[in-house]
Amino acid sequence: MKFEVTILGNNSAFPAYGRFPTSQVVNHDDHLFMIDCGEGTQVRLSKFRIKRSRIDHIFISHLHGDHVYGLPGLLNSYAHTGREKPMHIYGPKGIRMLIDTVLRLSASIVSYDIVYTELDHTDRVKVFEGSSLRVYAFPMKHRVPTYGYLFEERKEKVNVSKEAIEFYGLSVDQIRAIKAGSQTLRLDGEEISVESLLTRRPRRSYAFCSDTVYDPGLVKWIKGVDLLYHEATFMHDLEHKAEFSKHTTALQAGMIARLAEVEKLIIGHFSSRYKDVAPLVEEARESFPEVEAAEEGMIFSIG
Repeated sequence: MKFEVTILGNNSAFPAYGRFPTSQVVNHDDHLFMIDCGEGTQVRLSKFRIKRSRIDHIFISHLHGDHVYGLPGLLNSYAHTGREKPMHIYGPKGIRMLIDTVLRLSASIVSYDIVYTELDHTDRVKVFEGSSLRVYAFPMKHRVPTYGYLFEERKEKVNVSKEAIEFYGLSVDQIRAIKAGSQTLRLDGEEISVESLLTRRPRRSYAFCSDTVYDPGLVKWIKGVDLLYHEATFMHDLEHKAEFSKHTTALQAGMIARLAEVEKLIIGHFSSRYKDVAPLVEEARESFPEVEAAEEGMIFSIG
């Protein structure tokens, strides 16, 4: 089952050096979820051949422009293409007023329902649940109300191992019986424990953390995730600037990944002062070795 993240935008504040502001698409079993929608998101959707019609849920971290200014345009485009199914938007309190105001003042005619879930909580709260995936929102420390998101599979993946199928010559009916919950199977006159025939893949998870000041308090909500995206706006020589503007340095992003014991870290939300982001990656690796830059167009598989 597919579980991956495509980076659409990785810059902070405004476009620079070919980088666009923050936006991502999470693909879980061919169900698409968008996180943030900065300026230029539609351009990136087209460039990376992502079918916008398959996006039904958009999660907004906060109301700063570089994370949300692309959203009114995207919603208006859906109306032009005849969308009928609802769009679900999650974000801090005020997201409804922002979008409704822009659409009203621009005389946009929206042909579908927009369903808002406005966030105003101080703990990790489940905001979406599908057949195989849950999404939680948790608060972060920034200059305005801001939320991170945790995408987590509902259960581990259990399959009959290929080796067992070949070794015992299992029939389709026998495989179906195992998947239906049979605890034992009679093979060649002998009862075999079904558990010995199975492979198990733990639940996979992805956490998105942008924007936030360095905050070890996040760790309890993202502990052990397979993939963590964490903002790394500045190099650590500008720690004072990061603290003042409620952002994180690359070194600090690595520290969060280490404390949370994640499998892999990707960093983004780069300041436009950096044309080359390789030094930020190297700095993050001083704290945590498994780091990559969230380059636009890159697809990160989870788990």
